[in-house]
Amino acid sequence: MDAPYPLRQALRLTGLTQRFLDRLVEQGVVAPRDGQRFSHQDVVVLRTAKALRDAGVPPRKVVQALRRVKDSLAPGALSGVRLRAHAGGVEARTPDRQRIDAHTGQALLPFDDDEAAAVRPLADEPAAGEWLRQAQALEASDSAAAEAAYRRALKLDPCCSAAYVNLGALLCEARRCEEAVALYEQALDHCEATPLVHFNRATALEDVGRPHQAVAAYERALALDPRLADAHYNLGVLLEQLGDHQGSLRHLNAYRRQRP
Repeated sequence: MDAPYPLRQALRLTGLTQRFLDRLVEQGVVAPRDGQRFSHQDVVVLRTAKALRDAGVPPRKVVQALRRVKDSLAPGALSGVRLRAHAGGVEARTPDRQRIDAHTGQALLPFDDDEAAAVRPLADEPAAGEWLRQAQALEASDSAAAEAAYRRALKLDPCCSAAYVNLGALLCEARRCEEAVALYEQALDHCEATPLVHFNRATALEDVGRPHQAVAAYERALALDPRLADAHYNLGVLLEQLGDHQGSLRHLNAYRRQRP
C-alpha cells in the first residue's frame, strides 16, 4: 500500500496538530489519498514541518517554504530535501548539496570545504537528540531500527518526551498497544507536564479497550493545554460512545471553536 497511514496515525507519528496538518494539505504541501491516507513520503515531509515549528519557525513561513521548494522540484522529491531553520527563515539543501533560501529561491553561500566544520553544530547537541533524529528518519523504512534508536535516546535521556510520543505511536502502529500504554506510563514519571504524552496515552488506552482511563488521560492533556483541539474532538467522540451526551457536546463545541 502506497498510502498506509490514516489521518489519526499520521497525527500520532508526526506530532502535528490537526489544524496545522489541515493547513499543509490545503496548501498542497502534501496530498493524502482521498484526503485521509498519507504515504511514507508525506510523513517525512510532515515531520520536517514539525521540526521547523519546534525550531521556532512561524507556521506561515513553514508552509511558504515547503510550498515553494515543492513547486521547484519534480513530483515526490520534497521528502529528499533537507530543510532547517536558518536566520529566522528556512534553508533548503538539495540532494546535489546546493543551499537555497526556501522563501526566495536564492542560492546561499556553499558549505565550507571541510565537511566536518559544516556539521559541527550537530556534534554539540546531546547524544539523545542524535538518536531521536536517527529514529525519526528510519521510521518510514525500518521500524525495528527506529524502535531501537528511540529506546537508545530514552536510555540516554529519560526525559525525552518526543521519543516517548513517537515510539508509543510506532508500537501502536505495530498493534503493540499494550506495550505503548506501558511506555506512556513510564513517560509520566519523567515528563508528566507534556500534553502530547497524555494525549497519545489516551489514544493507546482507547485502542486496548480502556475507555474510562482514556477519558481521564484526555482530560489531563486538556488541563495542560486547553487549546489541544484534537483532544477535545477525541474526547467528545469517546464521551458520546460512553453515553455522556452533554460532555460530548461540550468538547465537540470546543473543538469547532478552535478550528480555522
